[in-house]
Amino acid sequence: MKKQEGPHSAERFIQLQQQILHYRSELSRMQKLVSDAENQVKKEIIRNQYLQEKLNEALHTHTEQYEKEVFQLEKKVLKLEVALEEEKRRTADIRKKMLMQEEQAKPAVIEPVFQVHSYFQASLFLPQSEDDNLSVFGDFIIKNTGNQPLQQPIICIQISPLQFGSLSGKIIMQRKMDDTKIYEDATSNHWKHVHENWRERIRSENQYWLQPITETQINPNDDLIFSGFEISFPIPGKQPISVKGFVYTKELPKGVSSLNHLSIQ
Repeated sequence: MKKQEGPHSAERFIQLQQQILHYRSELSRMQKLVSDAENQVKKEIIRNQYLQEKLNEALHTHTEQYEKEVFQLEKKVLKLEVALEEEKRRTADIRKKMLMQEEQAKPAVIEPVFQVHSYFQASLFLPQSEDDNLSVFGDFIIKNTGNQPLQQPIICIQISPLQFGSLSGKIIMQRKMDDTKIYEDATSNHWKHVHENWRERIRSENQYWLQPITETQINPNDDLIFSGFEISFPIPGKQPISVKGFVYTKELPKGVSSLNHLSIQ
């Protein structure tokens, strides 16, 4: 998807087109001058030849006068040749500028870039007693850092070790009614489980696969936030606790890991 051009780009484009028209007009005028100069040079050369023939016929008659005329004509021819070379140079410069302006007037080709960054922003709450759990409250933020929209975003939150800790938040539980899925209390910032067997995936892999209910696209430079989640843990023993995040989209099917992860030891 191409980035839209602003009013200044359109104005610049019109100015470049006007300059191209001006240079084309100048090129036409210069070409006419060059043609006229070439014709004038041919005429002067013929006139010079004619005078030289007359000079040979007259021999010694009016020799000095003819020599002066020939000299003046040769000088004039030289000036015309210099003028012709200068006009050719100017014409070449104008043609070069026209080509440059035409290149600048062409719309820039933007290569599509599909890229996403994600990170956790969380706080840890320690238990008040040995019987209480550790709690982590936070947001998982996804940002489209490319120049193209990202379709069908999905996140995966993985907690390790297995069967240790549970994730909760703005996740809508789904139920079947007449083969139609209904999501209770659904709002624009709520999420749902991706898979039908989501409970089995949590038990076997401790992975939470989620997708937004209404946000099906992330535009360039926009954010998608899984906000207000809570992860509850028993007080850890010797084994550290780790929470990792991954983002998947239609354009990035292999997934991209988050820039940071949560670690509790």
